[in-house]
Amino acid sequence: MELRGYQREAAAPALSGRNSIVWLPTGAGKTRVAVHVCRQHLESRRDAKVAVLVNKVHLVDQHTEKEFHVLQDSFKVASISGDTSHKTFFADLVKKSDVVVCTAQILQNALVSAEEDAHVELTDFSLLVIDECHHTHKDAVYNKIMLRYLQHKLRGERGLPQVLGLTASPGTGGATSFEGAVEHILQICANLDTEKITSVQDELQHLQSHVPQPKKQYDLCQERPQDPFGEQLKKMMVQIQQFMEKPDFSRDFGTQIYEQHIVELEKRAAEMFCRKTRACALHLRKYNDALLINDTVRMVDAFQCLQQFYSSERDKKDPTEQFLTTTFEENRARLQELAGDHRYENPRLAKLEGILREHFQPLGTSRGIVFTRTRQSAHSLLSWLQGTATLRGQHIRAAVLTGAGYSNQTRHMTQNEQQDVIKQFRQGALNLLFSTSVAEEGLDIPECNIVVRYGLMTNEIAMMQARGRARAENSVYSVLAKANTREVTRELLNEDLVELMKRAIQAVQAMPEQEYLQKIQELQRVAVASWLLKEARISERRQLHQASAVCLYCINCSRAVCRGSDIRTVEGMHHVNVNPKFGSYYRVSSGKIQFQRAFKDWEPGCRISCRDCSQDWGMEMLYRQVKLPVLCIKNFVVETPAEKRRYKKWGAVTFPIEAFDYVEYCSGTYSLSL
Repeated sequence: MELRGYQREAAAPALSGRNSIVWLPTGAGKTRVAVHVCRQHLESRRDAKVAVLVNKVHLVDQHTEKEFHVLQDSFKVASISGDTSHKTFFADLVKKSDVVVCTAQILQNALVSAEEDAHVELTDFSLLVIDECHHTHKDAVYNKIMLRYLQHKLRGERGLPQVLGLTASPGTGGATSFEGAVEHILQICANLDTEKITSVQDELQHLQSHVPQPKKQYDLCQERPQDPFGEQLKKMMVQIQQFMEKPDFSRDFGTQIYEQHIVELEKRAAEMFCRKTRACALHLRKYNDALLINDTVRMVDAFQCLQQFYSSERDKKDPTEQFLTTTFEENRARLQELAGDHRYENPRLAKLEGILREHFQPLGTSRGIVFTRTRQSAHSLLSWLQGTATLRGQHIRAAVLTGAGYSNQTRHMTQNEQQDVIKQFRQGALNLLFSTSVAEEGLDIPECNIVVRYGLMTNEIAMMQARGRARAENSVYSVLAKANTREVTRELLNEDLVELMKRAIQAVQAMPEQEYLQKIQELQRVAVASWLLKEARISERRQLHQASAVCLYCINCSRAVCRGSDIRTVEGMHHVNVNPKFGSYYRVSSGKIQFQRAFKDWEPGCRISCRDCSQDWGMEMLYRQVKLPVLCIKNFVVETPAEKRRYKKWGAVTFPIEAFDYVEYCSGTYSLSL
C-alpha cells in the first residue's frame, strides 16, 4: 500500500518509532497513515502487538473492514466493541492477535479488571493508535488510559508502547487567546506523551490538490413576522408559573437559558420534596422544548411533541397533574388550528427548500448532509421533506442518521440501522441524510457536494468535522441560520478559532526541543498528581456516611422506599435492591426491554415504576435465574445525615455499596442450605 507524498511526510516521526500526533484534514487519509505505520512496526519487531483505539462503536467495524483488513495478508487482525457479545474474552483475543481494533472502553475495562483471565497491561502492547485523539482530555476514556500510561512512565517503568494519535482538529479547548490555545495544544501533547505533532509543510500543494475545500456560504433568513402558535405556548407557560406561585420566575421562554433555569428549579424542588413545583417545572420544560422545536422546524412538530407528552401515563389523582393536563386540554384545539396555518410557517424551512432545489436536480448525482442539533429535529426534517410537494420531483432519497445512545428524546438508532443507512448512502440508494453530530466525526461517508449546518451552535472542532464532509469538486458548505443571531456570531468565531488553532500548533512545532520536553514533563506530573488526588477524594467521599443511615425516596411522590444498605452492585455496574420487601413498592410493566445484544450472565426484564405515582424507577434484570430490581439513581432523592440530594450517577453517592453476593442472596431469599 503506497502512501502519497504528504502522507509520508506526516508519518515520518511515527515510522522512526517516536510518539507523535498526525494532524491531517478530514479526507486526507489519516487512517491509511496509521495502517502503514502498523505494518512497518509489525514487520520490524519480533514481539510487536498493536491496539487501535476508537471512541465510537461503529468505527470498530469500519476501520477493520475498510482499512486494517489489508494487514490480514501477514498478520492476525481482530476487532471487538461494546456491541460484541464476546468482549469478555478480550484478554484472550489480545494474546492470539497481532492487531486489535477496539473501543477505548473495552481496553480500559481490561486494564482495571481484577479477574486474571480478563486483565491486560499496557505493556502487552508495543503500539497504541488513538483515533480522534483530541478527545484525550479531562474524564474521557482515552485520557484515563493515558493517565495510567503516564503513571508508569513517571515511575521510570520500561516496555511502554509507542503512541500514535490521529486528529483533523485538536481545537483550542475553549481558549480564545493565543497563549490559551498554545497551552491547550501542549496539554493534548502531554496527555498523549507526544514528542512531535506533525502536519504537512513540504507537500502542502500536493495535500490541497487531493483534499479540496468547499465554498462556504451563509444562507440567512429572518424571524417569523408573526408567531401566534409560539405566543399561545408562552401564555400557557405564564399561567403555569402563576399556578406554581412563581410569577417572577424567568420568562426567557424558548431559550437554552430558560431550560437551565427550569432544570435547576426541578432539581431543587425534588430535593425539598415540593411535588407541585417539580411537576410544574417538568411540564414547563416540555413547553420550552416545544418552543425550541417551533423555532427549528414546523409548528406541527412542536404540537406533536406536547401531544405525545400528555398522552403518557401520569398520576391522575394528583391535583397539580390535573391542573396541568386540563390547561393543555383547554388549549389543544386552538394550538392544533394554529399549527396547521401555513402563513406562520418557519422561514428556515423555505430557505432549506431553496438550497435543496438548487443542488438536487432531477437527473443529477448530488449527495448531501443536513446537520441538525437533535434527533427530534432530524426526524421532523425528514417528515417535512416527504410532505413538501415542490421537492417530490427532485429525486431526493433521504433518511435520518442519529446516535445509538439511549435518549429520552426520540428512539435511538441501533448500530445495524446506522450501518444500513451509511451503506445505502455510500452506494447511492440514498442521496441525502438528516443527521445529528454522529456523522461529523470519523464515519466513512462518501464525498458530498452540499453540507448544510441547520441552525447549529457548536465549537470549532464540530464545524471543521462537518465542513470536511463536503469533499466533492465544487462542493458547498452552507450555514443556514437566522440573521443577527448567536448562531451566526458563533460560526464566525469558529472561523477565527480554527486560525488560532493553526497558529498555536505551528508555535508548538517551532518550540526548541528542550523547552518543549520540559513543558510536557511538567504538565504530565501535574496531570498525574491531580488524577491521584481526585481518585483519593472519590474513595473518601464513598465512606462519608454509613449505608444504613441513607434513605432513598421516589423523586415524584417523595415516598421513602429503601435504605442505602439494601443496595448491591452486580458486575460492578448494575445497582440492585436485595431487600425482599422492596417488591411491594413497585409495579412491573408488561413487555421486556429489548437490547441489541446478549449479555453473559444476565438479561433485561421489564420496566419498574412506583406503585403510588407511576414514576419510572428502572428495570428488572434476570441475573443467573434470579430476578433483581435495578434502580436508576436519577429517579430518586437520596437523604444522608448531611443533606437531601439528587444524583445523576451512582458513582457520586457518599456511602459504600457492597458487591452482590449470589450465594448469600440465594441461601437467604430461598432458604437454601448451601
